[in-house]
Amino acid sequence: MWTKDGLLQDQNGDGVIDGTNIFINLPDFLAPEGLIDFCARLGFETTSLSFDFFEQREGVVELGFEKSDFKTDIRIEAEKLLVHYKSEVELSMLLKLLAAMDDEQECDWCIAIELRNGKVYAGRVPISVVYGHLESDYNLPIIDNLSELWSFSGVGKNKEASPGKSLSMNIEVEKPLLTTALLQEVCFFAARSSMYSTRISFPVTNESNASLHFVIGEGNHLLESGQVLDEYPGQAGAVLELVDTNILSFKGSKEMLSAALARLVRSKHWSEGGSFGYWEKKHQLAQKEDPPQLFEMTWKDESEVDIAFQILTKSENLNGADVEVFLSEPFKIREQLEKEWRVKFPEIHSLVIHSAYKTGLHWIMEEVLPEWQASNQLVQGMEIKVQKETGEKGLELPIRWIQELYPIDGYIEETIGLKASQVYFTLEETLGHTYEIYGIDEKGDKFFLSDLDVPVSSLPYLDGQHMVYPVSSAVRIHHVNKVEEHLIQTDRERFYRFYVEEVLPKLWREVSNYQPGQGHSRPLFDRIEVDVWMSEEEKSLQVDKERVSSLEALHEDLYFNTLDYFAQLGERVEGKAFSAPGGIHPFMHVRPGLKPEAQIKVYGWQEKSIEQLITKALIFDPEGVMFAATVTDGKREFYLPIGAFEQPSEQIHPEIQRWMENDPKYHVLYPDYSYGGHAIPVVECFLDAGEDFYSPLKMSAFKKTLFIEAGHHSNEVSSTPAVFALMDKAEEWFCNWLKHMNVVFIPLANPDGYQLLTKLTNEHPDWKHHAARFNAVGLEFAHVRFQNTVFGEANIYPEILRRWAPDIIIDDHGIPAHEWVQPFAGYNSPPRFPVSYFLPSAHIYGIGRVSQDVSYRNQHEENLEEIVKNVSQYLRDTSIDFDNSYWKERFIKYGNQWLPDVFPIEEAPGIHFYRQTFVTPNYASIGIIRYPEWIAADIISEAADEVVYGEDLQSCIDAHIEFDLAIIDVLLHTKVEWERHRVPGLSLERIRPIKLDERNG
Repeated sequence: MWTKDGLLQDQNGDGVIDGTNIFINLPDFLAPEGLIDFCARLGFETTSLSFDFFEQREGVVELGFEKSDFKTDIRIEAEKLLVHYKSEVELSMLLKLLAAMDDEQECDWCIAIELRNGKVYAGRVPISVVYGHLESDYNLPIIDNLSELWSFSGVGKNKEASPGKSLSMNIEVEKPLLTTALLQEVCFFAARSSMYSTRISFPVTNESNASLHFVIGEGNHLLESGQVLDEYPGQAGAVLELVDTNILSFKGSKEMLSAALARLVRSKHWSEGGSFGYWEKKHQLAQKEDPPQLFEMTWKDESEVDIAFQILTKSENLNGADVEVFLSEPFKIREQLEKEWRVKFPEIHSLVIHSAYKTGLHWIMEEVLPEWQASNQLVQGMEIKVQKETGEKGLELPIRWIQELYPIDGYIEETIGLKASQVYFTLEETLGHTYEIYGIDEKGDKFFLSDLDVPVSSLPYLDGQHMVYPVSSAVRIHHVNKVEEHLIQTDRERFYRFYVEEVLPKLWREVSNYQPGQGHSRPLFDRIEVDVWMSEEEKSLQVDKERVSSLEALHEDLYFNTLDYFAQLGERVEGKAFSAPGGIHPFMHVRPGLKPEAQIKVYGWQEKSIEQLITKALIFDPEGVMFAATVTDGKREFYLPIGAFEQPSEQIHPEIQRWMENDPKYHVLYPDYSYGGHAIPVVECFLDAGEDFYSPLKMSAFKKTLFIEAGHHSNEVSSTPAVFALMDKAEEWFCNWLKHMNVVFIPLANPDGYQLLTKLTNEHPDWKHHAARFNAVGLEFAHVRFQNTVFGEANIYPEILRRWAPDIIIDDHGIPAHEWVQPFAGYNSPPRFPVSYFLPSAHIYGIGRVSQDVSYRNQHEENLEEIVKNVSQYLRDTSIDFDNSYWKERFIKYGNQWLPDVFPIEEAPGIHFYRQTFVTPNYASIGIIRYPEWIAADIISEAADEVVYGEDLQSCIDAHIEFDLAIIDVLLHTKVEWERHRVPGLSLERIRPIKLDERNG
């Protein structure tokens, strides 16, 4: 009876029950309460559902009813399932017992199931039924807000995600109200509630010990008191009221209850395009206000060019001197200044103006190589001796001066043809200069070419414990017996000092009277906007994606060092870092030849508690339309109108817009809005059965499920187009895949960050723009998942885990596509990171996370190795493998060979795959860390995509696709193992976490 050979069906041929196969031919005069239990079992057995049980359809089993004076039984008769009943009471009892029938009962031979003395029998064999409470209430839904009756994750809402959702429900209808029409709607309510569940306790009627109570009666105090009618005159017909947690009262007049319940039962959550719950979300969205401006500051100063000129003007002994000047100006300006100053200072013997940013690189490009080429001296190689960095308490790495040369070997190969592999570095403990360069002739002999001493400044780092030694501007006057050096802080350094010494302390004073939780789950301030105008070098090197951009470096310093400033403040005042100070938006403007200036604007955080709206009642008009909700915020009670969610007509990301315009075949939902007000889409791919309602959690109970998150850090630009390209590329495979698995993905997890990115790239399209990594107020919102938060973007991931309970999570990310330096943080990438991201280490690499729980760690590690093996196999001998090999060589040459712990490599064939915990982030809001007992693998991909376009972007998209396909392949071919439970329905349960091994599939 409870199989696809009976009252259920598998409509799409995937082996999973996805619909009912029954026409309940219920006479108008009959209303057996037990039919509610029977329909609850129908809904419980399927993964999707339409309310057509009481409609005559071709090819389905008819359940008929016939009065009998002799017995109450159910049998096949005249090609239909016929129930004979002596009384409605006995009929009801039989239907309730059938609902709770043990599906392991062996009674294949029986021709009828009969009620005798309150029990059911197949012939002489009693049929066991399973009544009673569920073993655990851990995953019983809690309804303490009516807006969560139909939630994104089904009926009610569970605080924690779980692959199981239990239902212990009691439906009670006042007997005089139980008409046939009302009974049908109650049956649909029971079926829908049960469909969302993977465990159920029978009976669902008149069960006083149930967890959830749904009581239907006549009249309502809200109606009788006139409270509703005062607000909506003449409109109220029925009211659904939350009497207490998990106690729902549905009352109205006998004539109106059926129509109102029909609307309630068919209501869809607003995330699915319906209206249910949207009244609360719409109200919350309307409350957002623009943040107040806290203060504004400006900065102006002389340029370093003017200061250098003044030094030369005031110098009393330039006669016959050789003068070196170091300025962080574009090459053309420095070239022009050389010409002008030679005229203005004719007594100087020689004058050269070096760059004060990446000084060694510019020196070789602008001076050493041209002189070498002019000499026509043949060389077979080049050795660059580099002084080891030993600054006291300095954050700079020992190889700092090698880093400042990057990518000189590639530049030499591009410009003069000497292979990059023939240019090598030696790191010297003691060297007379910062750099010494030697040529190597055909015999292998070395000859001296040139040397350089780089001037450095010094300033304390924000942590108060370290020093940093950025390159300084300078005027260096060489006399016969002495060198006279005048250090000049670069324009960037002088502004940076102003920023950290005046702006940040003022900002802290403004926000220091903060509320609990600020700086952690919500920011101290809304945002700080920094506009800087300076004359600086900005050019492409035509080597890979490398460029020279001192203002990009300053952009990175301002962003990450501000984060560090507040992290240190948090340690001092609270004993833990402020991880969410606020949005930091540095806007850099190149202004050749003009004096530097800056403007800073700071906006405050609108501190208000997260508005806890609770819907206490839903009000229906006489036609059954749900038109108003009674809501409380804890202080007052008020009414909100009910209207349907309106899907965004335009998507903020062009790839999402393109895909939506092509009439997507799959389900698009909107579980929440970002803090900035953008509805965040989620795409669900499964083999649809065409029913009105479906239960993703139950689908994932029967099928393996994959969840992909894209666009979490918005400056990592390839993951969003990659998930759509994956679908486009795999279109011909998807139908086959979806017979065995479900796929759900977030295409753009961080729309607010993407909005900031578009603003930043308008002026500097090729920068990394890490300021757009996080959300609108600079929060890494992954850290506030599973918390009560105003940041809707943090809610999507937990909601998907509650709705789908995926087996594997893939988080597609990115790394810089070009050099990442921060001169005022030790030149390397930020000191907050345990390893260096100074240059790309690969075209794409993987990170695998495993639980620290000893009960599951071994299996997670084995699953991870299975994934690593298959990803390696997918990439081997491809262009991605070739690119990975290229970047591996670069990574070794500039980092790993000198400092393997700072530049680590965990190698697998064709790809780096990191498993060590010092590389892999592990915190409680990560799926596999939080739910090790059922998530099998949690993988990050990192493509070199910050920020790229055209062929480079396509290359990263392709890399993500191959990476994800390899994991899909493992999951697709892994054999599912089952265990059996003695329960009514769904007695087979997948063993989780699944053991990944495609060889056994």
